Amino acid sequence: MKLVKETDSILFERCDPFDFNEPIMDPYELVEGLHKVRKDGKGIGLAAPQVGLATQVLVIGMGDFKTEGVSDYDQCFFNPVITRFSEETELMIEGCLSYPDLVVKVKRPKDIEVTWDSEEGSECSQSFGGMTSRILQHEIDHLNGITFLKRADRYHLNKAQKGRKMLERYRKRQNNNTLLT
Repeated sequence: MKLVKETDSILFERCDPFDFNEPIMDPYELVEGLHKVRKDGKGIGLAAPQVGLATQVLVIGMGDFKTEGVSDYDQCFFNPVITRFSEETELMIEGCLSYPDLVVKVKRPKDIEVTWDSEEGSECSQSFGGMTSRILQHEIDHLNGITFLKRADRYHLNKAQKGRKMLERYRKRQNNNTLLT
């Protein structure tokens, strides 16, 4: 498994539910592969379409990071659905493994309730707040063909894209300086 490019059409398509009766692959192997790509990319969340699989599966985890409101163990969610959004929202910076070096301020509900299936196919339901809520909203959006760029307002998106271009120019200059010395 490897990340698809940010222009890949799969990132803009709604994924099919994961079918436990006719799975595209073993659920445990799928989760293991997603976590490996997530960890290798130093990400905190990853959805199946980001590695070219059009199925409703996502993983989250913080690894060595400890942040309030974020679970400290790896989790997986098959066929997740947000069943409740809080009215209270929060504007925070988000990044995405599919969009390297792009960080955008996005407004999202602070708390959500989610139902999903476990790797075994049993139904689960839980409320989430803090960073876990934000990560899940971001990844569930991926399963519905929505990128975080669609959630950002024009001002914050333009600002983020300018920042990304500046970083690219800086890196290019650094590489050119290294080649000249």
